Amino acid sequence: MSSDSNDRRLMILGWLFHLGGLITLVVGACAYQFVVSGLITRQQTDNEAEISQLETLLESEGDVGREFSRLQQELARLEASAEAARQRIPETPQESEFLAQVSAAAKEKGLAIKNFTRGSVTVMGTHSQLQIRLTGEGDYASICGFFDEMSTFSRVATVSQMSLTVPSESEIYPLDMTMTLYFGARAPQGGNRG
Repeated sequence: MSSDSNDRRLMILGWLFHLGGLITLVVGACAYQFVVSGLITRQQTDNEAEISQLETLLESEGDVGREFSRLQQELARLEASAEAARQRIPETPQESEFLAQVSAAAKEKGLAIKNFTRGSVTVMGTHSQLQIRLTGEGDYASICGFFDEMSTFSRVATVSQMSLTVPSESEIYPLDMTMTLYFGARAPQGGNRG
């Protein structure tokens, strides 16, 4: 009987080892499944978030592209405008040519120019300026016509100061004004994009 009993014990022990191995295998498989499943779920969540971000980028790409095109057109328009302004500003003061235009406009409109005085040159960061003082006289219509004619000049110039005296007994108004001529246009320091 002892041999039967030993066989039985060995058989039960064998089954217990098999059962222990099976339990270890099941627990290991469950743990592996839990860990791998967690990693896969986490990776899937990360992938879904990235997909959402990429979809958002794709949706906004059209808007960005349109905005980029609009900004390029605006830049081209501004550069053309700046170039047109630079064309109206000579490299040197050329005050004699400008004064010839002013004299012709004054003569055509009936304004009598009495005196031109060249002022000082001021060098700015993007251009230079020359002040010119002009005195003259004329009736109201000739003064208005003169300024209207000056507005058609291609040269950039501004009236920086003006006084018009109202006479007590005459229709002729004394005019004293200072004009600013612009010349030597240049790009501001640090303004290059190239």
